[in-house]
Amino acid sequence: MRAVSTSDAVVVASGLLEATGAALQSGDFDGFARCFHVPSTLATMDGVRCLSDMDALRDSFRQVRSHYAEQGIARLDRWVAAALFDGPDLIRSCHVTRFVGQGGTEPKPTVAALGRIERIGDGNWRIAGTQYSVHQDSDFGRALLGEARKIEVASASSTAAEAVFQHLLDRVTRAYLDDRIDLLQSAVQFPLFVQGSSTTQVLTSPEELTADFRRYRTQFLVHRVTDAVRRVTHAEQVGERRIQGGYRTHILSGHQLVVPAYTSAMTLEQGEDLNWRMTSVIHPMGHLTLETKVAMGTEERASH
Repeated sequence: MRAVSTSDAVVVASGLLEATGAALQSGDFDGFARCFHVPSTLATMDGVRCLSDMDALRDSFRQVRSHYAEQGIARLDRWVAAALFDGPDLIRSCHVTRFVGQGGTEPKPTVAALGRIERIGDGNWRIAGTQYSVHQDSDFGRALLGEARKIEVASASSTAAEAVFQHLLDRVTRAYLDDRIDLLQSAVQFPLFVQGSSTTQVLTSPEELTADFRRYRTQFLVHRVTDAVRRVTHAEQVGERRIQGGYRTHILSGHQLVVPAYTSAMTLEQGEDLNWRMTSVIHPMGHLTLETKVAMGTEERASH
């Protein structure tokens, strides 16, 4: 899968990806740091770390390099899967990393990530935040987040973020169950990035969102879905108008699970009208049809 988006945005994102990858492999922290805004955020599916200063960025750099050495990773193959402008000074991107060991082995699964690239101050493009499609309790997740797995926020603030997150989840769930594309459209800010473990989808218009919605509604009908339960697992406000969080989904036909429960991560942005909308979703199993997820679940149960 290669770049599918605005060429200039892909050039910027690819340049930063190449520079950070080379710096990680060579140990050039100064070159790495020139690619980032500080403060910045680093996130997994279920944890967030705020890189508040250069010392925090250096600590993260060292931890990731140490992880690569321990895992025998000799080379990073990285490419931009999608990148586009979301305003004159913001690029949103998806990139994929393939870890290559000595002799061409692949010691770790391919990892996808969503990124925010901003142009602030001196006019240069720099990375302002990255979210990886791994869990914080994985080896790579621990290397990324270290001991600072959560942003330290007041309890009331965290509770408010969770309430906003759950409210939007409920609206999206009702949209799919009640065949209400209007509810889904009101919960989305375009472009919407949907990142799987190895697939990237960028929905840029109501028409594309509607087509995707219809595919899922068809699968709901085929598998006689009667209910879907989505519950927030965590939510953190990581910017003045941004919330990152995770949730767990159960899809039911009567009292039976249609597919094994799965976890996802989502980013919400608050618009000028003060309404919160989703701008990205990460599913570690990939953005698949319900039919494919059913097959995966059947194979998983048969293997035990």
